[in-house]
Amino acid sequence: MAWLQLTLETGKDHIAELADLLEVYGAHSVSLSAQSDETLFSEPGANEQPLWQRTRLSAILDEDIDLDTLLVCLIHRAGNSAIVNAHIKKIGERDWVQSCQEAHGPRVYANRLCVCPSWSSPPANIPHILTLDPGLVFGTGSHATTSLCLEWLASQDLRGQRLLDYGCGSGILALSALLLGAEQVYAVDVDSRALTVTRQNAEKNGLESRLQILHPGKLGAGKVEVDVLVANILLNPLIQLAASFADLVSPGGQLLLSGLLAQQTGECLGVYRDWFNMQAPVFHDEWAMLEGRRIQTKNLTGKS
Repeated sequence: MAWLQLTLETGKDHIAELADLLEVYGAHSVSLSAQSDETLFSEPGANEQPLWQRTRLSAILDEDIDLDTLLVCLIHRAGNSAIVNAHIKKIGERDWVQSCQEAHGPRVYANRLCVCPSWSSPPANIPHILTLDPGLVFGTGSHATTSLCLEWLASQDLRGQRLLDYGCGSGILALSALLLGAEQVYAVDVDSRALTVTRQNAEKNGLESRLQILHPGKLGAGKVEVDVLVANILLNPLIQLAASFADLVSPGGQLLLSGLLAQQTGECLGVYRDWFNMQAPVFHDEWAMLEGRRIQTKNLTGKS
């Protein structure tokens, strides 16, 4: 069987609607990459995927799809001037499957955790295996910020801990925490697709019994308190949510933040030091991770 690969370039404001439309038309995969070597453009809202000013979108489609109708719909949705350098090529089954599998192999963290796609065999002697396949929207740990968080989680003793993963995406951090011994995990995201994908991945790994999947609005003031809060999102939402995160973490509890560029760490540290004893940043390429511990006492203003 053969497929068609549609590739186009467009602005960041049109990516979500075009990806949704391609999914409606039965796309088997949709991937995004930078059109050039530019830095990520601006800051999306909480839990949104970082995008570039000009983004290359690539989709795998059935060979018998009505291309004329699809192209007309894409142009109608985004506008004729918003889509450039569109081209289509035919690819064979082996080419697509092989390239996908080569790009997503097993990944090991702290010699305790392996995130492994269903088509691969995990390495021996790794005690905790999370089976996770790449999807249309959410990744499987290849991004530097996710890797930083997974390495940290795999190095902790999470037994008996309550953990909240804010901006859960595929559920990779939440489910890894459960495998590593967390007693109760809350997976939280504003995107309903993330909640659905997390639930599916939890069921595939048999981890749904100790997992609660929630929209942020369902957390409720004072109803949830955790020992560990992990948020792999971006600078603006991290700053906006600082006070809320402080209310969610129990005194002495741990905070893990990522999704930050290296040059953004100072601003983020300045905000979170009102509630947390923050450690020095950990860097991976241009990205950073911050770790803190909730200050034990609070004053009447809610700050510590």
